[in-house]
Amino acid sequence: MPPFVRELPVRFPDVDYAQVVYYPRFFDYSHQVFEDFFATEVGTPYAVMLRDRKVGYPTVHAEADFKSPLRFGDLVTIELTTHAVSERSITSGYRFSVKGTACAELKIVTASVDLVTFKGVRVPDDVRAAFERFI
Repeated sequence: MPPFVRELPVRFPDVDYAQVVYYPRFFDYSHQVFEDFFATEVGTPYAVMLRDRKVGYPTVHAEADFKSPLRFGDLVTIELTTHAVSERSITSGYRFSVKGTACAELKIVTASVDLVTFKGVRVPDDVRAAFERFI
C-alpha cells in the first residue's frame, strides 16, 4: 500500500534566523500528520481518541535525519508509513520532501497508554488495523 500522504505549507513562524525550518517543527509536522491519520484511517479523530476513549500515544523514542532544508513558502509532502506495531506501541516513519527532493526522515515510536492511569495498554484493534495497512 502507498504511504499516507499530507502536504503542508511552510509558514513564516516555522523558520529560524537562518531562514530554514527550525528542527523541532519537523516533529510538530509529523504529529499533525499522525492526527490526520487517526481521523482519516482509524475513523476516530485524535481528539476523540484522547477525550472519549482515553487512549493516548506519547512519543517514547524519536530519531531524525535531515537531508535538505525546508524554507518559508515551500509546500512539503509528508509520507507516513508504519515500521511496526507491537502489543503496546507503534513505530511510524515520516518522509519529508519538496518536489521530490528528500528533506528529512523521522522515526517515531509512540506508546499506547491509558490516559487515566498513564499505564501502557494494548493498541486498540481499530488503531492496530489502520497502522498495519501502511506497513
